Amino acid sequence: MSTGRRRTGKTHRHERHHRSRGGGDDGVPPPRGPDPDADLVGRIERGEHVVALTLLMRRHGTAVYRYCREELHDGALAADVHQQIFIQAYRALPGFAGRSTLRTWLFAIARHRVLDAVKSRRRAVAHLEDDETADVPDPTPSPDERIDDASLVCALLCCLRELDDDVRSVVLLRYEHGFTFEELAAMLDEKPGTLQARVTRVLPVLRRCIERCTKGRV
Repeated sequence: MSTGRRRTGKTHRHERHHRSRGGGDDGVPPPRGPDPDADLVGRIERGEHVVALTLLMRRHGTAVYRYCREELHDGALAADVHQQIFIQAYRALPGFAGRSTLRTWLFAIARHRVLDAVKSRRRAVAHLEDDETADVPDPTPSPDERIDDASLVCALLCCLRELDDDVRSVVLLRYEHGFTFEELAAMLDEKPGTLQARVTRVLPVLRRCIERCTKGRV
């Protein structure tokens, strides 16, 4: 009898420890439900990397390119970064460990490549920043204009550009591409609560910026 009670207590402590680690073997929150790209994961496991990459591009290539455009505001640069992302993804496919969904893993690569491109562009055009700033069109409508969708989008993009790169990426991935905070945590190696708090703090800043650009007509 006493031996059975000790075993039960040990099992209970093991279960509590397992739950405290988020259910994964490395502390990363597991995906919610099965990976929608489980068929591709199977191909990766069988070494069919070319086929897996082709299907990955077919399913997620457009969304990845849209994310690059949203971050970089440059179609040609976005296309170049888009290509770099899938080249890196192909090289990294053999090491995919399934700690997140395949889509989350892909967007983590995309985010790093986009941030690298942003930094490179800033270094390359540092001496032209003053001239470029003078050429940026003012998204604020004139007082006699009514706010429309195009003006609102323009104001939103302008305000997003004022955010730090890391924060802007989280906002876009959360609200434009629909990643949960748990998925973002796995992607960015941070806690979901930390990311949620960061976004919560920045939303009022974005709102005030948009109201300023549209003179409160939103």
